[in-house]
Amino acid sequence: MSGTPSLKRAYNLGLKAVPNFEGLSPEIIEYYEQHLDEIPLALTRGFVIIEKVNEPVEVIKPPALKPLLSIVATTHLGATNSKKTSKCFTGQPWSYRDGDFDNWLQKDQPNADTGVISTLAVSRTWLFAEAARALPGVEQTVDIAALGRSLIACGYTMTLVQAEEMVETTERGEKTGMRTNRYGNFFFVETGNPNDPVSVGFVHRDRRVWDASLGRLGRRWYADNRLLVRNLDASKLGL
Repeated sequence: MSGTPSLKRAYNLGLKAVPNFEGLSPEIIEYYEQHLDEIPLALTRGFVIIEKVNEPVEVIKPPALKPLLSIVATTHLGATNSKKTSKCFTGQPWSYRDGDFDNWLQKDQPNADTGVISTLAVSRTWLFAEAARALPGVEQTVDIAALGRSLIACGYTMTLVQAEEMVETTERGEKTGMRTNRYGNFFFVETGNPNDPVSVGFVHRDRRVWDASLGRLGRRWYADNRLLVRNLDASKLGL
């Protein structure tokens, strides 16, 4: 590109996204060269870099983003017994069951102790992996296998039997926070496969019947759906 050496340095840093890009001084460019880790976050949030004579760089921040996840309800579940995966989501009130439950998951769903299931609202379009990383204590990694292992270590996964229990509790009229108006309810479930340890279960109510499907952690979904998480410490959500 054409321009002064300072302009080229700024362009290479990605600072072309700021409104006063061409007026950046060598000192400001040097600051960002020495603080490269601050640039991506600044630009994605729409920060504006302002230069004032004889004053340090000033960064003006827009209003804080709404947290991705927020708790709308908590449900206490009793202990559940082991069950054949092939027997889960069968009979009433289930009208559709994804065959990948049998292809991707272990043959048996294990026993599960008494616990609390948190139902989370999602504020915007989201990736399952993004939601996982927003949970307290989960490893901040893009590696899907490592992310799955971290979800398991934190105790955030559910069994299919627990998901069935949540649906039955919702059908009894208890306030679980689950969507029953054609939007989805997702949960993390262990696969038994060390190379891909966690998948995402999906239960969805249309009129009086429910569907159950399975997806991968890398998939994108939309707001208005809910996420079910076991053993979540609500006081640490969003920290």
